Amino acid sequence: MAQNTMVPEIDFDAISAEDEAHFAGFRISLADYALLAIFLALFLVVFVQFFTRYVLNDSISWTEEAARYLLVILAFAGAVRCQITGSHIVLEFVDKYYGRKLGLVHVFSLLCTVVLFTILLWSAWELIQRTSFQRMVSLPFPKYYLHAAVMALAGVNAVVAAMQLMLRVRQMIRS
Repeated sequence: MAQNTMVPEIDFDAISAEDEAHFAGFRISLADYALLAIFLALFLVVFVQFFTRYVLNDSISWTEEAARYLLVILAFAGAVRCQITGSHIVLEFVDKYYGRKLGLVHVFSLLCTVVLFTILLWSAWELIQRTSFQRMVSLPFPKYYLHAAVMALAGVNAVVAAMQLMLRVRQMIRS
């Protein structure tokens, strides 16, 4: 029993044109290289963890803790980049249904972002105060190094969101 199956044609030129249009405005900045360096360090630590655990059957203890902390730092640093470029995940249906009140929704969203990162900044400061004497479990560093990095990145994100909030309010006042 023979089947007549048609292999779909793939238009590689159309795919290439779509990719070029998508990445035309994409620029890599100096801060992106810092993010890539953090990601590379995370990749290398996880690779060492995988290799020693599954190939050598003798896991290195510090790799899991280092990977966890690098992932936290990467998340907060990536949040700063996404805030600057406006590439956070959004609910696009909100933009369609709010119409003229969309500016107020964006102001409210930025205000909530500033409040959130200010609370994170304060919480990290409290953690630094309370854990300044504690050391990481398997790494020879104080635990507050991670909290200081999170505090700095939350502070940067709060400042960026506050600046975006001021610009948005100025735009709304002008129009």
